[in-house]
Amino acid sequence: MTRRVPFLSDRADRVSGRLLPWVIAVMVFLSGIALASALGVHDAVANWASDLGRRLTVQVVAADPADRDAQAAAAEALLASTPGVETVNRLDLGAITALLEPWLGKGNVGDDLPLPVLIDVTLAPDRLINTAALARQLREVAPDAALDTNEQWLSRLHAVAGMVEGTAVTVVGLVTLATVAIVIFGTHAGLAAHRETIETLHIIGARDNLIAGEFQVRFLKLGLKGGLIGLVAAGVTLVLGRSFLRSLGGGILDKVTLEPGDLVVLLVLPLAAGVIAMFTARLTVLRALARMV
Repeated sequence: MTRRVPFLSDRADRVSGRLLPWVIAVMVFLSGIALASALGVHDAVANWASDLGRRLTVQVVAADPADRDAQAAAAEALLASTPGVETVNRLDLGAITALLEPWLGKGNVGDDLPLPVLIDVTLAPDRLINTAALARQLREVAPDAALDTNEQWLSRLHAVAGMVEGTAVTVVGLVTLATVAIVIFGTHAGLAAHRETIETLHIIGARDNLIAGEFQVRFLKLGLKGGLIGLVAAGVTLVLGRSFLRSLGGGILDKVTLEPGDLVVLLVLPLAAGVIAMFTARLTVLRALARMV
């Protein structure tokens, strides 16, 4: 029966024993922040897209106020009678003014400014509507009405989400490669520090798998230790960042949150760091011992 023969020591190998956990902690910290950002943005965009996908906006821009009101009333009647439409809400003057003030400035929306009539439409969750046909019907009853399906906003949201997710994947990939490189360096340092002991074990008949097993167990522990440190640091940073965003008074970024499933993915990072360190160390030792024979 093969038994482990512990021979590695932190005193002889400061690179892997003391420095490697902190290096892996930094790598896991960066991966955690990148993944949390990507997951949070993905969930937020999915929620926004689901909400926007059920919302339509009808804008009536007739110059004559009486004609504008008449067309708006006809559009409301058509929308209310359309199957699949859940609610029809005509925005009042105060709501329209509030929408324009961020662009024109507070108090700059005067009575002489011709404001369009805006109608907010909510679709039923499980009903599909032919928006092209609905737009044609609207133009028949209200020639100056325009239907906005929010497709432009949806495409922009998905583009932003794709950019964030792509950046996060790139960061995690680069961090993984850097971790592998650091573990290889640490493993070679350990081999050099214990070269005489390894040669002695070879002479007395120790197999390469036995020696590699000692290294892989050691680097698994170092990887887990560094991964836990990095995960805690990332968690603290995310909590502080969330508190800061809330202190700003809300906004788009304040809506970015992590779901329970996302937290599970982040909790796996220390284990992933340990497994990567373990297999990298094992393969590095086996290749090095093959050249020593």
